Amino acid sequence: MKRMTLMALALMVAVTFAVGESVKTKRQTVYMFGFAVGMADSVVVITDVQKVEAFALPNGFLADRSLYSLQLNNYLLSKREMNNMTCAIYYEKTRAKAEKRYEKMTKRYRDDHAGVLTFLGEDEFQFQAEVWEEPTSEDVKK
Repeated sequence: MKRMTLMALALMVAVTFAVGESVKTKRQTVYMFGFAVGMADSVVVITDVQKVEAFALPNGFLADRSLYSLQLNNYLLSKREMNNMTCAIYYEKTRAKAEKRYEKMTKRYRDDHAGVLTFLGEDEFQFQAEVWEEPTSEDVKK
């Protein structure tokens, strides 16, 4: 019992120090496009490749990247009345790499005649840069 208590205390101390460390992010230009698929009705939606100023973590991932797919999901729900869409984003550091991935995805779903492929241009939908807020110890307690 005493050993379990000590282990729990050590774990709490480790988490506290980990949260205390500052996460270093930097503003970075990325090129992204969104992809949404409706499993019930075989609808696929792909946005244009867009330039976005985002916050990047040291490991190369975007900070709060799930919020970008949420932007697309909210747009499809509110403006297009498309429910139950599964949304994802793809991003690269260069436009050329992003466009190469975009073409690959588009070709895959264009060749598959089972679904309806819809394109969203930048005039219809644009990703908005998210504001990065470093997690605090209060966020961990929640």
